[in-house]
Amino acid sequence: MEENFSQFLDNLKLTSNQREDAKKKYEGVCECLDKHYYDSEYNENHKLLFGSYKTRTNIRPIIPEQDVDVLFKISEELYNSYKNNPERLLQDMRSALKQKYATTDKISAWGKVILIQFSDGTHNVEVLPAIENNDSTFLIPNTESGGSWEYFDPRSQINSSSFASDKSRV
Repeated sequence: MEENFSQFLDNLKLTSNQREDAKKKYEGVCECLDKHYYDSEYNENHKLLFGSYKTRTNIRPIIPEQDVDVLFKISEELYNSYKNNPERLLQDMRSALKQKYATTDKISAWGKVILIQFSDGTHNVEVLPAIENNDSTFLIPNTESGGSWEYFDPRSQINSSSFASDKSRV
C-alpha cells in the first residue's frame, strides 16, 4: 500500500519540464508588464507568485489549462491613474500582453485578472495587478458591479500553507 501511495504522489508531481514551462511563462508575462510599466531593468520584486504554485500544492496538469497565479505589483502612480476605472487598467495590461503574445490563443481580462491562455494546453498564467499597502497586503482591482478596489492578502494564504505543511510541527 505504501509503495502504491508513493507512486500515486510521484504521478501528481510536476516533471522538471513542466516546472520550467510554468516558470518560463509566468516570468515572461511579468517581464513584459514590467517593461511596459516601469522605466528600468526588469525587477523581479514587482511580482509575487501565489496560489498552488507558490504553496507547492500544485499538481501535474491533468486537464489542459492549469493556471499559474501571479500578482503584478503596480506603482502608486499607476494606481492613481486607474483608481476610478479598474476595468481600464485590466484592458491596458491585456493590450500590453497582446503585443508580446500575439500568437497566443487567448488573452482575457475580466473581474480581477488577466488570463493568458497558451496554445500548448499546459500552463496558463493568471495575472492579478495590485498595489502593495504599507502592511504588506494589497489592493486589487475588481471590474464587477461598476468597479472597485478590494483588500487582498496572499501572504497569509502562503504562510498558512507553509505552517500546515511544516512537518517539524507534527
